Amino acid sequence: MKKGVIVLGKWHFKLGFIPIFWKQNGYLLHFGIFKITKLPQEGCGITKDNYKGFWVRKEINEWRGFEINF
Repeated sequence: MKKGVIVLGKWHFKLGFIPIFWKQNGYLLHFGIFKITKLPQEGCGITKDNYKGFWVRKEINEWRGFEINF
């Protein structure tokens, strides 16, 4: 199996901090623990009906650091 491929019926963990190409100094933070339960119809995006778990996406306009505390 290839890395980064989302498989139907398997739990996945995603964490990323990527630049947004259409915004100057813009970044996207995304985090999720999820399992795809059924594939969406062709040409449609994944909706809450298609997965279990959670997914968070947050656009950040300027990078001023990042910290995780426990």
